[in-house]
Amino acid sequence: MKTSETYKKDILKKYHTDKGGEMSGYLAEPTRKKIRLACLWLLSRRKEKNDEYILNQFFQFKEEDKESHIKKLKGHKADKFVPVIQYLKGITRDTSSENLELISWLIDFKPRPLQTYLKSENSIPVEKSNTENEEESVDTTNKEKGQSTGKKKRRWVITFSISIAFAATLIVAKSRMFDKPIELDKPIEQSENKCMAWAKNKYEEVPCNLTLHEKYGTKIERYDAKLVANFKKIEVTMKTDFFAEETNQPLIWYTKNKDGKIEYFTSPGLHPITGKTLDEITPYIIQKYVPMHSGNTNSFTH
Repeated sequence: MKTSETYKKDILKKYHTDKGGEMSGYLAEPTRKKIRLACLWLLSRRKEKNDEYILNQFFQFKEEDKESHIKKLKGHKADKFVPVIQYLKGITRDTSSENLELISWLIDFKPRPLQTYLKSENSIPVEKSNTENEEESVDTTNKEKGQSTGKKKRRWVITFSISIAFAATLIVAKSRMFDKPIELDKPIEQSENKCMAWAKNKYEEVPCNLTLHEKYGTKIERYDAKLVANFKKIEVTMKTDFFAEETNQPLIWYTKNKDGKIEYFTSPGLHPITGKTLDEITPYIIQKYVPMHSGNTNSFTH
């Protein structure tokens, strides 16, 4: 029989089983900052029937438009997330209904909220997330061509992923209305008398009379002060800051190398060896490839 107590137990069970599922990048080791970022990420992406009620109860939203919700959430006191963190970590054994419902929304527990759960007689459906479909579209390039039905399925996945990317672009554009303007197309500091080359995990200045880097054999390029200062290949864990707290913009970019391993970089741009355009990090990539702790870092293959 389903009760309010079984509702709490089922939510915690789901959390401890998958650490937040597609949002595990934020929730596996929850902090006030990460929960705020998770809420900002999901605000316009996760919209089940009663989710507006859940968010209004927790954040006390009054305005109708999502832009006002984003602005209010960014200014929301992070201390309000402390009871949520304590409950997820088992520090407290009980929490308010508002906190519990927010957790159910964050981890995509179904059916939610409590009233819907109590009325449900069926098992919790398992649904594929939008970001999982996004990842499928990436991986289809590495699969063998199948029959015509398989081709149609891949075509549908790609179309669906493009729709997600377009929607995400609109959301980011709206959210920037409340952030400090970002300078775009700022001229890059360059010098005709200085050169650089990729050295394992960063660019370093080298003599311009070389053909290749003496140690790494990488090509010599025109010096770019911005790349030398900011573009680095790094290792990551769940403790890495993947998104900016104020803007929710990505701080990490990634790509798969020829061995199927994920490589992570601190700036957007082109891979220094292959020239492939780097992709910005997503919660799904964090969940699937990023290790929980140090060690085994960057060793996940697909």
